[in-house]
Amino acid sequence: NIFGMNGKGISFFADGVQLNEPFSGWYNPYLYPIESIENIETITGTRAFIYGLNSTGAAINFITKSKKALKPYSRIRYSESGYGFSIIDGMVSQDVIRGMNITAGAQHTVYGQRYLNENCDNWNARIKARYNLNENYNLFASEMYNQSLLGVWQGVDILQTPDSLRYEVLQAVVRNTEAYEKITRHDIQMGVAARLLPDTNAISMFTLYYISNVRQYRDLENRLISNGIFSDQKFVSNWLGAKLTQNLTIEKHSFDFGAEIQSQQITYSTADQKRRAVFADLFGKGEIIISERMRISPYARLDFAHSRTFLGFGADTRFQLAPCLAIFGGYSRSYRLPTFQENIGIDTIILSNLNNDPERHHLLEGGINWNPNEYYNLEIKSFNRIIWNSIKINRSAEGSSVPFTYTRSAKKIVRGIAGSTRAQFWFLLFEGAAEYLDIIENSTPTSSLPHWSCTGGLYFRDKILNNHLDLKFGLRGRYFSNYLAEEYNFETGEYLPSGFGYPIKPTGVLDLVILAHLGQAYIHLIWDNVLNRKYIMNAFYPMPERQMRFGVSWEFLE
Repeated sequence: NIFGMNGKGISFFADGVQLNEPFSGWYNPYLYPIESIENIETITGTRAFIYGLNSTGAAINFITKSKKALKPYSRIRYSESGYGFSIIDGMVSQDVIRGMNITAGAQHTVYGQRYLNENCDNWNARIKARYNLNENYNLFASEMYNQSLLGVWQGVDILQTPDSLRYEVLQAVVRNTEAYEKITRHDIQMGVAARLLPDTNAISMFTLYYISNVRQYRDLENRLISNGIFSDQKFVSNWLGAKLTQNLTIEKHSFDFGAEIQSQQITYSTADQKRRAVFADLFGKGEIIISERMRISPYARLDFAHSRTFLGFGADTRFQLAPCLAIFGGYSRSYRLPTFQENIGIDTIILSNLNNDPERHHLLEGGINWNPNEYYNLEIKSFNRIIWNSIKINRSAEGSSVPFTYTRSAKKIVRGIAGSTRAQFWFLLFEGAAEYLDIIENSTPTSSLPHWSCTGGLYFRDKILNNHLDLKFGLRGRYFSNYLAEEYNFETGEYLPSGFGYPIKPTGVLDLVILAHLGQAYIHLIWDNVLNRKYIMNAFYPMPERQMRFGVSWEFLE
């Protein structure tokens, strides 16, 4: 979650193309290889909604590497840790003809087993071609393939495991020894970036894309230890579309706008039932400089969906009180449309009586930023989000054969305060972030997320050995206050209400971190959970105890 918004309100993108799978509304970022990413753009707050469908909470864009390799370039990354975790990634890049580059890579990630049926195996392969036709036109095409197999052990069965054995990997009883999830996914993009206007900084981009995601969840009663549950679910999502964006500068003001059309089709359950939908949108944003001290940014998004139109809009402003001190604030009204799963439900688990009415989000935020120089920064902001007609899950009425039902809440409030800071004095670096979160649903406070959560680290950060070794090492920590966890159901990807929640205790964890850059090698050595705290963040999934992680990324320039 980001500021209290779960994954259905957080949109992930690759070069501006949305990755969230239409049936569930989620995307698993672990499927995206870090070695393909040049930069990550993260937009939260009032303006996040304009960048994609249902990105009311945040928009996170992976900008892929666009190599220029006159000579062969390659890179290899390897990392390993306890319980069989390892990741290996290889990448090569070469300009095959003048102006044309081909970059390809492959990755294998494996983990397990800690507890019985807790395992993961993922393969990734990708290729990207880029051709500079001339100084005004750049053509590109890419494909990424993922195949993953995940054991769904559903945590420790606390009804059959004594308290003293819940963290003992060889003695704890797990809830499921045979269920697994398999995902096969293709992401294809092609398009052109062009300079069509007199302003050479004004870039026009047109992208065509096609994405296919096949998710299978199976509990087939074919193991020696059986749980008495049979499930064979298959969810196929295919979506394709076209996106056009344009940015330009008029005097000192900048503007971004665009349009997108997308067709979605899903096939679900063993009956191969199909649903289709077409979505289109127009969006725009401006950065208007009022004076040297003040700027204002208006933005809007118009969605066409289900034979209706939805207009989201907002604006934010920033005022420079002093050269190092600024205040900022904004307001927006946006929408989150129900996903296919929320409209249809899941066989034998969740019913749905929802229509296509969206959630309506009203977000107000404001804060202050202090940035005296490049070594110090402090930002604090408060936010208040009101969600009308929000979607939730309740227990079904007595006598229903399906235990849960998607329903609506009249009003939900998500509010809080968040702050972050970075300070460096000589060779000491401190980084930290903290958040206070309060959620009220239908006038009743909820405790499904911790009120307080904090992260931070104190490091030695400097270049030593005549600037040959760039080194960062120190302690980093994480803390969260107590909260009440509901049961997570992996088949549906939802937290399902129970008669009682499981109390999660306040927990703080420390890691020892060493990061080094020497020549063309990047080395990491991390001692996770150095105090060996036994804790959970979800009921009942024990987090890993103390263990070492080591790895290296190495570039080869010839």
